[in-house]
Amino acid sequence: MFLHKFLPMVCLCGSALLAYGTTPVVTVTSPKPGSSVGSPINFVASASSPSCSKGISAMRIYTSPTLNAYTVDASSLNTNINLPTGSYSTVVQAWDNCGGVGKTTVNITVNKITYPPPKFLYATEYAAGKIAGYTVDPLTGSIGPTSQGTVAAHTDPVDIASDLGGYRLYVANQGSNNLDAYFIYRNTGQLVPVPGSPVALAGPGDRVIVHPSGLFVYASSTTTGSGEINAFAVQSNGSLKPVPGSPFAVSGSATGALAMDPQGDYLYASSSSSVGAVAAFTIDKVNGALTPVAGSPFIVPLGACDPSADFCQEGPTDLAVAPSGKYLYAVLGIESAIAAYAIDRSTGTLTDLAGSPYPEQSPEGDFCPFSAFGACPYSWTESIDPQGKFIYVADTQFNDFSIFDINATSGVPTFSTTVTGTTTHSGICVPYTVNVDPSGSFIYDLGASGTNGCTMAGSNAVLGFSINQGNGQLLSVPGSPFVNVNVHTTKVSQEKVIVTP
Repeated sequence: MFLHKFLPMVCLCGSALLAYGTTPVVTVTSPKPGSSVGSPINFVASASSPSCSKGISAMRIYTSPTLNAYTVDASSLNTNINLPTGSYSTVVQAWDNCGGVGKTTVNITVNKITYPPPKFLYATEYAAGKIAGYTVDPLTGSIGPTSQGTVAAHTDPVDIASDLGGYRLYVANQGSNNLDAYFIYRNTGQLVPVPGSPVALAGPGDRVIVHPSGLFVYASSTTTGSGEINAFAVQSNGSLKPVPGSPFAVSGSATGALAMDPQGDYLYASSSSSVGAVAAFTIDKVNGALTPVAGSPFIVPLGACDPSADFCQEGPTDLAVAPSGKYLYAVLGIESAIAAYAIDRSTGTLTDLAGSPYPEQSPEGDFCPFSAFGACPYSWTESIDPQGKFIYVADTQFNDFSIFDINATSGVPTFSTTVTGTTTHSGICVPYTVNVDPSGSFIYDLGASGTNGCTMAGSNAVLGFSINQGNGQLLSVPGSPFVNVNVHTTKVSQEKVIVTP
């Protein structure tokens, strides 16, 4: 996003040269002048130019006189800005299409950090057997390689997770049937293996997730005809020790996806046999052991699917729990929809939300039957922002993201729009992964090439977008896509990217 230099408009009337100027009016509704706020700060502003019929060209937020934090080519903005605690004289400035410039100063005090800002980004490099590391600019969302760049994992790394504080990183390896564990050096993002890493899994690795306490790590794996969850307790030196009873069986054939509620009481896993389902477990917070929840597994609802004609109730390709811990959302790949459940906080049982599953928009209508696979989005993974407002779903068939709005009262997700690989969203190309950063300001993806005719700019790269906090829409961050030749160079459908505080 670049601003053009505007020249004053002139009008030649007879022999007189008359110059006129315009001054955009900038209205900032958030944050309030003189207010004390938590970071990230939600900036909401609009601009108009009464004397310029051509309207507003662009708006920009400055957090100091020369520091450009955010630019949008529009007459309004609604975005998050991550700032350390302290006092700031911020400026929201607007340019109109007649050469006019207007601005409003908003003095604020940042008194706390509400959500941790992004600091490091890590991406699996499946073909290379490595993990790529990047530093994240918390203001703009732009990334750059760490001094280490990449670190060796083991064969076919397919999933990645960190603890909430960003001190440990865990990687599930599909080819070598094991789990890598690393310390994250907080100053540099460098990864150093913990003692005893890697640890063995019962089968090829699928997904990995960390307990909110950081004391336990769970990795799903799949053996012939069955699936299991490998549970580990984190020792004082960072090493991993199997939890008594591990691995824990998943009903049916596991499809690998894992989700945990923010309180750390329950763990959920996708499964599939004759029907798709979600298996639920209670977590022993003393030793990390898993116990199946009564009534588990919970069957995926049919919705508009016709079992006599369509491929119905497949195992969810991904799972996520709302930040409130009240709802669970399951991505249904072939149906291109989201199944949603209410979580009983006292038992962990799941109950279908009214109207579930909720379809994405597609050329085939509200539901994509198996026979129309080629014309469906084919949802794969999801990520929820930390305020629980939006669900982002990566669609591998249509090379786009689908955005769902979450009703704060009922938990019901409503399809909002799709974001495709256009000029302002460069590189969305077979997106197998999607991840919202800890502050809810940015979202990241990996771009693939050579599949589905996808050859656009951004292939084999990390992609970054800022989030419009009003409607969830996305805008490419400066410098995106960020090229990495080892990322997504194969048709692997499990490569992942995560952002840590």
